[in-house]
Amino acid sequence: MMIPGMPRRKSSFSPAAVIAAISLAAGLILAPESVDGREPRVYAVINARIITVSGQPIESGSVIVRNGVIESVGAGVPVPADARVIDAKGMTLYPGLIDALSDAGLEEPAPATAQPAAPQPNLTADERQGLTPYLQAADILNPGNRKIEAARAAGVTTALVCPRRGFFQGQSSLINLGGNKLGEMVVKTPVFMHIGLGDRRGLGPGYPGSLMGALAFVKQTLLDAQNYETAWGIYSASPGVPRPEYSRALQSLVPAVKQQIAVVLPGDTPAQIQRALDLAAGYKLRMILSGGAEAGKIAPLLKEANVPVLLSVRFPERDRDIDPHGEEELSALRRRVEAPSHAAALSNAGVRFAFQSDAMADPRDFVRNVARTVEAGLDRAAALRSLTLTPAEIFGVADRIGSIEKGKCANLILATGDIFDVRTRVRVVFVDGRMFEIPESQSAHPGPTQTAETAGGVAGTWVLRVNSPQGPLEVTLKLQQFGIDIAGTLSSPFGTVDISEGTLSGAELKFKANINPSGTGNFIVSFTAILQGAAMKGSADAGIMGRMDFTGSRSPND
Repeated sequence: MMIPGMPRRKSSFSPAAVIAAISLAAGLILAPESVDGREPRVYAVINARIITVSGQPIESGSVIVRNGVIESVGAGVPVPADARVIDAKGMTLYPGLIDALSDAGLEEPAPATAQPAAPQPNLTADERQGLTPYLQAADILNPGNRKIEAARAAGVTTALVCPRRGFFQGQSSLINLGGNKLGEMVVKTPVFMHIGLGDRRGLGPGYPGSLMGALAFVKQTLLDAQNYETAWGIYSASPGVPRPEYSRALQSLVPAVKQQIAVVLPGDTPAQIQRALDLAAGYKLRMILSGGAEAGKIAPLLKEANVPVLLSVRFPERDRDIDPHGEEELSALRRRVEAPSHAAALSNAGVRFAFQSDAMADPRDFVRNVARTVEAGLDRAAALRSLTLTPAEIFGVADRIGSIEKGKCANLILATGDIFDVRTRVRVVFVDGRMFEIPESQSAHPGPTQTAETAGGVAGTWVLRVNSPQGPLEVTLKLQQFGIDIAGTLSSPFGTVDISEGTLSGAELKFKANINPSGTGNFIVSFTAILQGAAMKGSADAGIMGRMDFTGSRSPND
């Protein structure tokens, strides 16, 4: 049977034909394949809902990819005769996601040893003090790094990576996560200069060893770079003047002190961010903030200074080493609860920001935690833009990546639905026009164990009726599901608290809540329930307060 618009092929029986038939039956990928066995260079994604980011969504349209570039996009776009067709009916096409600071592609860390690493004798004096501004991430990339595939499976097609050792760490590179060779991966290098305050990994003993010492070292080095640039300027303009001594490190810093390249400075708390702003102002640096765990608290100041933020979504978690039944410090609890809300505060203040994974162990947590910022009040469209077009703008490559437009790099992700929905799966990823099919086990949001009771998931609002010693008690649960992990809040007459350690295994739901009944002290209450469609039944163990049975049902408004 011929598919309209497809070139004729010789009839044959082969394993490839069987695979193609299975794909066709699944309703996703249609032939033809290249006749010479090489990867096709022309693709047509048809019947997709297209989220362009730069314009209005196209409810049913096509994107044509040729030689790694988007050739055309829109409704009713003709399908080239030489294209491999992907029928995406019922699916959504997004621009590839951009991780604004990641360790994907960097060399794997050396295995930990029982003994501390000895100082490396082959390092220069500058390197021993963490002064390596000349080091580019592109020089230390490893295309075989395991995180590349994992990040790509989560929908990330592009990442900013930078050296992370020392005080003047070096210069970041922007890479696409699809090449087998280093030369195929680099989109732009260098991008920024990066300064790390207090990171002495692998530098051995010696000055500076404290925060104040690190700041003094950074300030003195920036001053030296300014003087170095001045001295060489005088020498170049005045024959007969003694030639200054060349310094590789200081020469590499000249573009930063001349504002030719932006400098990324770290800061999480308001005090740390203010310190970074003061440092940048004092040396007239074009600053970009990295981290920003509490940046929402001083968002107007960042807006006034016109400082973009590479906002980390590596949110703080409860310390697993402390007693799970112990009382958590109020300040630590507040930081955990408030962490996802800072993105909305930055957006409301008009601060440009892009999301960074901040070297998360599991790249799938990247999109999952961005979804938490949406739950905490960030506009959905703003969240998607901060994963696509905004970082491209900050990096100076918005004419190449970040949206689905004619002439841009074919970095695309095809998903089963809303990218922030926990039920959505990434099915296909294009990087530079190269197609990667994503196995279910690697999809962006790991799915729950499916049973008749849990096939619909548990995300949403539930009303529980608890048989407490004081009588019936009504509790409201608002749950989010991230595969087998469950998060959310529990509201009762004693207030609203975050739940912790939530899991879903088959039809069994478990979670804990730290409740303070009428000021009598905090109690860790462990909930266990069995799900039965839109209902649940279980018990709540409150330790010395006893065990209480409860029943629950999903809110009819969900």
